[in-house]
Amino acid sequence: MRVVLAIVFLFSSLSPFAQLKPGFNVHEVTSTIAMCNSFNFIEQFGTSETIIPEHFNLHYSSDILSMDNKFEVYENENIGVINYRGSTDKMISWVENCYSAMIPAKGTIVIDGEAHDYAFASEEKAAVHAGYGLTVVMLSEEIKEQIKALNKKGIYQIIITGHSQGGALATMTRAYLEHLPKGELSKKNTYKTYAYAQPMSGNKEFAEEYNTRFSDKGTSYSIINKEDPVPYMPFNYEEEKLVTKEKIGGWLFGKKEFNAKKIGQDAFIRLFERGLTGYVKGSNSLINKILGLKFGKIEMPAFVADINYYPTGTLKELPIFTYPKVAVVISNLEEDALKDLEQDANGKWYKKESKFFQHKPYNYYVAVLKKWNTSIYNRLESTYLVSDL
Repeated sequence: MRVVLAIVFLFSSLSPFAQLKPGFNVHEVTSTIAMCNSFNFIEQFGTSETIIPEHFNLHYSSDILSMDNKFEVYENENIGVINYRGSTDKMISWVENCYSAMIPAKGTIVIDGEAHDYAFASEEKAAVHAGYGLTVVMLSEEIKEQIKALNKKGIYQIIITGHSQGGALATMTRAYLEHLPKGELSKKNTYKTYAYAQPMSGNKEFAEEYNTRFSDKGTSYSIINKEDPVPYMPFNYEEEKLVTKEKIGGWLFGKKEFNAKKIGQDAFIRLFERGLTGYVKGSNSLINKILGLKFGKIEMPAFVADINYYPTGTLKELPIFTYPKVAVVISNLEEDALKDLEQDANGKWYKKESKFFQHKPYNYYVAVLKKWNTSIYNRLESTYLVSDL
């Protein structure tokens, strides 16, 4: 609990944001990534008080919804923040991630006999991740009610944020809200999105429309660590020619990085795209039946024959997270445990970097401070959580 005691005081000295303006804002990014750690802190320490900026109050915390989803709403005098939880260790949460066949970005989902019209984009060829799309549709009424509650308090400037799965839901929620029919929510509402470590949530047409409308205008950001594998999921490959004269020249003269693994991956995906598309559609039809057992019969739009996902949000890269050197005494360890250790030149043993260390939300928090708010970073009592090692 002593991890961030110094931070609370420093955040409390910041004045509330006067206005939600386009452009990358250091106060907004440091505050939203702090909020993205609230679920983690509650689970580990029983409270998130030491990580949440003091000038924001918790307005609402949802029950467990949809596929083990949860969101919070924070507020200050004139800004609200919708904060989505990332994936949990529950199977249903990973069903949401794996439900990665694409559905049209406009259509109707029928849940237990009730039709829900939705739109995430206007472009006819735009398509989105079925699991994230379904989740946003299932959460939409509650989200809209919370926005109306903020509006009653005079709050119309809203940031939508989340880490990992929560980041994808933040992006999809932004797209959903911006395509609601006129009159469903106040026209005074304005939105801004900060998504951390988000997996991709739609195809090229969806991403291009989203980025043109929001990212290019400074109101949607994607903050990633390039060593984190999650932002490159589910699928992505280059649509242009695999090998061109320009590419070869770039590789030969060092102007373009040659990545044999990426070339091989792209060739494999293209060669078997038809089979992969069939596999994804088939496996996701099974997932749809599984979800029907929990939520009643679900009728999804026909899956789109596209598996090529594209990133959304103006990209901001963080430095690679440094794994701490944790010395281990091996005298009492079984031989099998050595596979998780590494030995230095002096013969000392240390823990190997744990899987998905580069994806952990607290590491994103520390890296954000290190890059954009060094005064607070230098006052951190710990730059990692023991549970992440």
